[in-house]
Amino acid sequence: MAISKNMDAPKTRYSEAVKSTKSIEANNTEYIAVPGIQGEKGEVGPAGPQGPQGPRGERGIPGKDGKEGPQGPKGDPGKGGGEGYESPSGQYPGWAYYQNKNKKPLFLGPDRGHDGWVNIFMDDDADNNILRFLPKGSVSLWNLVTQRINLKGLKAGSIITIRYDITLSTFNNNTEVWFRTVTPDLSYGPTTLVGNLKYQFEYDLSLEHTFFVENEKMKNLGAYSQVLTDNESSMIVKSMYINIL
Repeated sequence: MAISKNMDAPKTRYSEAVKSTKSIEANNTEYIAVPGIQGEKGEVGPAGPQGPQGPRGERGIPGKDGKEGPQGPKGDPGKGGGEGYESPSGQYPGWAYYQNKNKKPLFLGPDRGHDGWVNIFMDDDADNNILRFLPKGSVSLWNLVTQRINLKGLKAGSIITIRYDITLSTFNNNTEVWFRTVTPDLSYGPTTLVGNLKYQFEYDLSLEHTFFVENEKMKNLGAYSQVLTDNESSMIVKSMYINIL
């Protein structure tokens, strides 16, 4: 067979065609990544900024009460009643309240009583007195017969506070009123200026003293209270309160 001498020869070299074909195939080829060998772990990076606070969680269900624990050891026994209240004097505390059922006035003035000092008298009302809070082992703190504060059941060193609630009527302006507590045959006893009452008037007053049992003699004698005014006056005793410490 004859070959035409007029056939055109390829104008592109073979190597160039191969390169061109591979280039086209490369552009149309999908590559699948194959994992390689894991590298070494890098250093920990710095902490990032704190994020915003999240929403509050729901409250849990409260648990049930636990079982009661075992009983503790028994304490030491208390002191016996005969040892008395733990105070410097050993005196048990207590108090009493007495009402006066005799509302007749006592007249006061510089020429009455003993040099103007007039004793306070109390006809106590047994039905309305309060005696259930007397000091342990004590009897009544008011002696109706002697009209004195009864100290016989108390210990030396005991503290006594006595308060009289009275109504005092003055017959002159500017009347001085004094109050004192006395123990017979003893110089000891507090004295107080109650005040200078400016007008002729009926005054409701409370006269109060605090004193102590000095010794056995004072316990046996007891104490009583007196009032003095520099002008004619009258007094009605309504009640008396005695506190012991």
